[in-house]
Order: sequence, then C-alpha cells, then structure tokens
Amino acid sequence: MFQGKKQLMYMPRAVYLSRIFYSNEYARNFHADINNEVLHIIHGKIVLKLKSGLEYHATRHDTLFIPHGVCHRDVFEANHNLEIFHINFSWANADEFFQFASPNCLASATPLEKMEVSLLFDMFRLDDYKNGMNQQLADARLAHLLAIAWRSQNVKQDPMPGGAKPLVAEAKLFLLGHIDEPLNINRVASYLEVSRSTLSRAFRITSGMSFNEYLTAIRMQRAQIYLREGRISIADCAAQVGYNDPSYFSCVFKKHFRVSPRQMK
Repeated sequence: MFQGKKQLMYMPRAVYLSRIFYSNEYARNFHADINNEVLHIIHGKIVLKLKSGLEYHATRHDTLFIPHGVCHRDVFEANHNLEIFHINFSWANADEFFQFASPNCLASATPLEKMEVSLLFDMFRLDDYKNGMNQQLADARLAHLLAIAWRSQNVKQDPMPGGAKPLVAEAKLFLLGHIDEPLNINRVASYLEVSRSTLSRAFRITSGMSFNEYLTAIRMQRAQIYLREGRISIADCAAQVGYNDPSYFSCVFKKHFRVSPRQMK
C-alpha cells in the first residue's frame, strides 16, 4: 500500500487479464464495466470516447485507465489490427485515485516511468494466470502500475536534498540501457559526474534500496522474461543481463526467485 493525499491506498485485485483483439462492438456502442479497466496498446491506435464528451487518443505502448461505471466507446480503424492487453480490476480506493488521475495520466510520465510501465506489461503478458502464485504477482504488478500513475500525477517537486530524484532517474535509465554490460556504482557515478557516495546516498533516499540491490532486481526481472520466452540458453541469458559466470548467475537467480533458472524455463 502507498500513501495517498488523504488515506492509505490498499492493494488492487486483478479480476481479468488478457491479450485481446478488439471487436467493432466496442467501437459502435457505449458500454461500462462494474470494475476498473486498463488498456495497454500493443498494436494499432485507439480513441477512448467518454459519454461526457471527453476523448483520449492512444497508440502503441500507450496505456489508458477507465474508472468503473464510466460509459465509453473504444474507437479504432478496423484495418489497423488493434491489439490490446486488457486488465479488469477492483480496488476500494479507485474513486479517490480517479479524482486525480485522468485516463491518459501516463502520457505525462517520465522516460524512466514509461520504461517501468513497458517492463511491467512485458511481465504481464508472459505470466500464466491459471497459477495462483502468478495471480498474486499480477496484483503486485498492478499495484506497481497504479503507483507509477499516481506518482506521475502528484509528484510535482523533488523534496529530496540535492536533486536526488532526477539523479537516480538518470542512473536508472543508464542501467536499463546497459544491462548486458559489466556495471558497478563507480562506472555509473563517473558517467553522471558525481561521487560514488552521492549516488549511493541518492539511491537510499529515493528508492529505499542500495544501488546494488536495484541493479540485481532489474537484472533478475529481465532474466525472468528471457527465460520464460524460452528462446535462449541459461548461459546466454546470464550474458544478456550482465553476468559472465552462468553458475554465479544461477545462484543469484535462485536466491532472488527461490527457483532455479532451469525451473523457471
């Protein structure tokens, strides 16, 4: 849970998750759902038209949020092969969230936040929701997605000393872009032209974790995606996320996920 403007926000519940090809019925007729919806565009373009008259345009990699009970149409051109990852979810705090977050609130997200969203939907699409544990993971990832949207709407200033947030945002972008290379805090600090201690402190302040903890977490997330796709060997997967020693990679992976890379495949 995370702190909202007035009260604590509790975990949402993913009711339905699916990669779907939209029917023309959704474009022709206004409709509403008893639950909240997330539409993440995989292919094509869409215009979300609310009965109130508001419109929100979205294209590939964009994400739209629709509050429960809101009448809307999903307008698209039939020849554009619209494909969407759809999440239907319930949440006790949805009404408060949608007071401040518009359907296209992620349009104003930072590049780092957009990369986080993209990674989350990569993982959503790979999971098998017939498995109870993956349902729990889906709920956690949905909470992460909503937290990014909340943050992008409500964090207008950097309250941390010394501009810690923009510094860490740049560091995270660098890490995501060089994840297959040997990385350590000294290299990133040098790239950002700050001291190692400054970068280390900034990570602690803004992320609640150390630089190395964050680096391991994103490497493991990327490795999980590669392994579930099943296209590369464990050794190649290790190299793709910056580990020269596959045995060491396997130890770190098992410690992180409590299953071996082979079991994840």
